[in-house]
Amino acid sequence: MRQITLTIGSKDFNITLDDDFADYFEADIKKLLDDKHQIAPKDLLIAFVKKCHENYEQKSELNSLLGNIDKALTHDKSI
Repeated sequence: MRQITLTIGSKDFNITLDDDFADYFEADIKKLLDDKHQIAPKDLLIAFVKKCHENYEQKSELNSLLGNIDKALTHDKSI
């Protein structure tokens, strides 16, 4: 477990994350916030919307892939 401090609107917030996830989180938040050390609430909101959109796209792609797999399996059973 590792503690990470985010400064949002001049206030520090400490979060504790699993080591592997902490590495991923730090890299991702740096990318989303253009490596800013102080995060304005507006920037945090924009980052949140970006992550939500990324999640939406991944779910859409996964559902499409699952649909294609289901069709392929259904087609194979009918042969």
